[in-house]
Amino acid sequence: MEKGKLKGKRLWWTFIVAWLALTVILSGLAPGAKEFAQSNKDAGLPADAASIIADRQIEEHSPQDGGMPLFSVLHKEEGLTEAEILEFTAALATVETETPFGEIELPPIANLDANHLEAFLSDDEKTFFVPITMPEGLEGSELHDLIGTMKDKVSKQVESDVELSWTGPAAIAADAIELFSRADVVLLLSTIGIILILLLVIYRSPLLTLIPLVAAAIVYAVVDRVIGLSASAGLFTVESQALSIMTILLFAVVTDYSLLIFSRYREELKRHESVHDAMRETMRHVREPIFFSGSTIVLGVATLFFTIYAPYRNFAPAFVIAAATMLIAGLTLLPALFAVIGRKAFWPIIPKYGEETKEKKSIWGKIANTVTKRPVLFMVPITLLLLLGTWNVTNMEESYDLIDSFPEDLSSRVGYERLSESFSPGSLAPGTLLFVSDQELDAEGLQTVVDGINGIEGVEDASTRGNPLSEDKKSAKFSLTFEGNPYDVNAFDTVLEIRNEGESLLKATGLEGTELLIAGETAKNADLRDINKRDTTLVMVLMTFLITIMLGLQTRSVIAPIYMMGTILLSYAATFGLSIYLFKVFLDLDAISYRMPLYSFVFLIALGVDYSIMLIARIREELKVMPFEDAVRRGVERTGGVISSAGLILAATFLVLATMPLYELKLFGMIMALGILIDTFIVRPLLIPAILIKLGKWSFWPRKMD
Repeated sequence: MEKGKLKGKRLWWTFIVAWLALTVILSGLAPGAKEFAQSNKDAGLPADAASIIADRQIEEHSPQDGGMPLFSVLHKEEGLTEAEILEFTAALATVETETPFGEIELPPIANLDANHLEAFLSDDEKTFFVPITMPEGLEGSELHDLIGTMKDKVSKQVESDVELSWTGPAAIAADAIELFSRADVVLLLSTIGIILILLLVIYRSPLLTLIPLVAAAIVYAVVDRVIGLSASAGLFTVESQALSIMTILLFAVVTDYSLLIFSRYREELKRHESVHDAMRETMRHVREPIFFSGSTIVLGVATLFFTIYAPYRNFAPAFVIAAATMLIAGLTLLPALFAVIGRKAFWPIIPKYGEETKEKKSIWGKIANTVTKRPVLFMVPITLLLLLGTWNVTNMEESYDLIDSFPEDLSSRVGYERLSESFSPGSLAPGTLLFVSDQELDAEGLQTVVDGINGIEGVEDASTRGNPLSEDKKSAKFSLTFEGNPYDVNAFDTVLEIRNEGESLLKATGLEGTELLIAGETAKNADLRDINKRDTTLVMVLMTFLITIMLGLQTRSVIAPIYMMGTILLSYAATFGLSIYLFKVFLDLDAISYRMPLYSFVFLIALGVDYSIMLIARIREELKVMPFEDAVRRGVERTGGVISSAGLILAATFLVLATMPLYELKLFGMIMALGILIDTFIVRPLLIPAILIKLGKWSFWPRKMD
């Protein structure tokens, strides 16, 4: 017996030392993931996307016209004076145009007189802007740093009572990087703080509060360095947004596993004198739910590998690494920490071995008793309410305008709104019409085609200031301005209409061998919309199939995974529909980010299935010693406390995203919190037990009922 205890103790210490050694080694040798966080090339679109092909053709035929637009905007409500405008243009003229990344293209503003500068001045003389082109291919931190240097230099030379802002695609990209770099530390500290407070309030045990956080910190250090090492080797691209969400997921899931182990460990300490025997028995019961829980998360996020859109695909490796590491920690590090600390982990309420205590009926015991007695009373109204929420998904409208997610006082949003108010919104992100042929192009025929394009609804202007033909006359380029917001879905429809109608116009003018291409932000978003629909559908179908298979393996059943997955999908759909309604009523939002359906699906399904796994695993265990209804009642009662606590903590940690300055992440955090609470307090303790009771002996078919 003593030898067994010593062996068990040695095993737990081996796990702890191994994790600490791995943490120290990786921290000393590997870089952190944030060092390699970067934006995606080509807006995350594949090389065969029509808009990216257009970009490549422009680079080939007009290499001097590459680069990303940037607008420097001057505004004053009282009206700008000529002196203020000239002071501003003089400040811009001092910007160093030669950079290590290429040349910054500025119009010859220093040589323009007041009359020529009027072309950049609004009719009410309150807003003045200068278009700038940043070096081609400049992205990520390099773009952010270069624009930051320009901002600092120019702002010092402009009067403080004049509003100076920077907007356009380049400024929007730079501000997005700034927002994430600013919020990372706040996000991490807020996540740790909320978990610390909730654990103290719920369990009133200081050591229990520290164990999950210490374990999460160790796991985070390992995951961060493994991702950093992989990214530095060029195995994949890592993004700031992925790292932010991964941080929350990691701390929350490690805490979930801790609470599951803690709950069972407390039971076993009353049955075993040896803490090592108690932990061994604990892991015998929780090993399976932890394994299948972690595996479903790994499988869920792994489906993102099959997406085309790079930001989705780049989420996959980082989250697979995190989920796999969390799973291993749940089976090794967490039980080792609990076992080494022993009964002290539960101080000041320490479970006593062999103590006979009459258990009071908990709130979950009462709920379980009521649900199992009247299953229809719960099943029908809950299902109808969830279906009602699901129906509202039909009212969803997608937004592809990143700037809508920015804080209202952010420079790129301020400048964008100033230009939208004073000039054509479409001019803020103009597109390019490119005609390419193997033969010399006919200028008159091209003009006929362009005139036809000008007649398409949604096109404000397609024209050129000079000769559109290249020197070899095999390509021609025209500026394309859309009516209204160039990031609006109506503009995307116009892009598709131009592509379709353009073919007919070229054929009608005898230019059948000529290729019509559209470049620019609007064209990229039009392609993105189609790719996003494909990716979202693929991930939803594939993830549903894989997790259903995993649930079948866990339950050894054909029926159980069907109703489990059905309730999880219904919970997700109802959550999304209800969120759309709440955002409209309380936040006056007509549309949400196009990425929200996929992101919320992946994480709500992967995390929501965890609690069903925990519940079903306990019910199957109780079936070995008691009748079916009693086993369901006992399973709900025994898992109610730990799952509700874990759900509250998980929901609260996702709400930490509300502290992020990017509106898209705020909404994502709210959707996740709402979905987790619905699953934790409605679907898992009420709907699933009611379905189980109504199905009776068929609940785990073809498993033989005990």
